[in-house]
Amino acid sequence: MKKESNLQKFVFAGIFVLLGILLFNSFFVFSIGNSLDAKIVEAKEMARPAKIELIKLTSSCTECFDISEIIETLKQADLEITGEKSLPGGSKEAKNLIKKYGIEKLPAVILKGEIEKPSIQNFDNVDDALIFTGVTVPYEDAAINKIMGKVSSIIISDKNCEICNDFGLSIVGLKQSGVFIDKEEEFDYSSSNAKELIDSFAIEKLPALLLSDDMDAYPEIAQSLGQAGSKIGDYYILESQAPYVETESGKIRGFVNLIMLEDSSCSECYDVEIHKSIMARFGLAIDEESTIDAGSDEGKQLISKYEIKKIPTIVLSGDIDIYEDFKLVWEQVGTVEEDGAYAFRNLEVMGSDIVYKDVATNEIKGLQASESEQ
Repeated sequence: MKKESNLQKFVFAGIFVLLGILLFNSFFVFSIGNSLDAKIVEAKEMARPAKIELIKLTSSCTECFDISEIIETLKQADLEITGEKSLPGGSKEAKNLIKKYGIEKLPAVILKGEIEKPSIQNFDNVDDALIFTGVTVPYEDAAINKIMGKVSSIIISDKNCEICNDFGLSIVGLKQSGVFIDKEEEFDYSSSNAKELIDSFAIEKLPALLLSDDMDAYPEIAQSLGQAGSKIGDYYILESQAPYVETESGKIRGFVNLIMLEDSSCSECYDVEIHKSIMARFGLAIDEESTIDAGSDEGKQLISKYEIKKIPTIVLSGDIDIYEDFKLVWEQVGTVEEDGAYAFRNLEVMGSDIVYKDVATNEIKGLQASESEQ
C-alpha cells in the first residue's frame, strides 16, 4: 500500500509539472504573437505615406525663385497630398501665415498634417508646419514686399581706349556666380548720362562699373565689391585699374615702354623675353617694346647711361607710377633712375640657375649652377 501511495504522488506531481509547462508555453506564444502583431502594425504605419496638406504662397515677381520645381519634387516623393492651396503673397490669409510662421521670403511652401513622418531637405519645422527655407535670390521680401537680388548694372566706357578693361566680362562673371542682372546699360563717357554719373559719384578713372545695392542680397560678392571699389549711395562703384582713361583730362594712363637688352654673343644667357610674361601678371600695358643688343652702339649707350652691370636685363619707361603694386615689388629687384626709367638689376631673384653676363668682366655667371641642376 505504501508503494502504491508513493506512485500516486509521483504521477500527480508529473501531471502538475506538465500542466505548468503547457500554461507557460501558451502564455509565451501568446506574448510573442502580441509583440509581433505590434511590430507589424508599427512597420505598416511607418511605411504608410504621410498625409500632407500643401500650401503655396506666390510672389508677384515672375523672375524670382521658381517654387514649382519644389512642389513637383514633393508630389513625386512618398507623400499623400491630401490638399493643395495657392495663395497670393499679398492676400490676407497669406499674410496671416507669413506672420504665424515667420516667413521671410516669397515664394514659399508650407506643409501641414503628418509632418512628423517625412524628413524633407530644406524644410524647417516651425510650430505645426514644415516651411521651405531653400529660397535663393532673387526673391520677394515678405515683410516689405521688395524684390531682392535683381541687380542693375551701368558701364561707363571710352570707345577710344581699346586696351582698357572690359567690364562686360565682369558682368558675365557675375552672372556665372549666380547674380541676377535685371537691367544692363552702357554709356560712352562723352554722353550726357555718363557725365552726370561721373559728376554724381566723383569717378576719376574709366571704364567704370556701377552695380545697384541690390548686390547686398549676395553678401559674399558684395563684400568683395566693397573691398575692390566703393559704395556710394545706392551703388557699388568699380573704377578701372591701369590702363585707364583719366576723366579730368581724357588722357589714357598706364602705357609703358619696354626695352629688352640682350647679348647675342651669350647663347647660354637666359631669355630676356621672360620679362614680358612677368609684366603681364602685374597688368602693365606695354605700348612700345624693343630688343637691343648689348654690343650695338645703342646698347652701349644704354649700359653707360644706366650703369648696367648684368645682362640680359630690361629698362622700363612711361606711365609706370600708377602701378602701385608693381612699384612695391620693384623696390626689391631694381632701381628708379633720375629720368624716371626703371632698370632691372637683381637678376638673382629669377632663380639660382639664372645665367647672365657680367658687363665689367665679360664673365658668364651662373653657368656651373645651371649645368649641375640638369
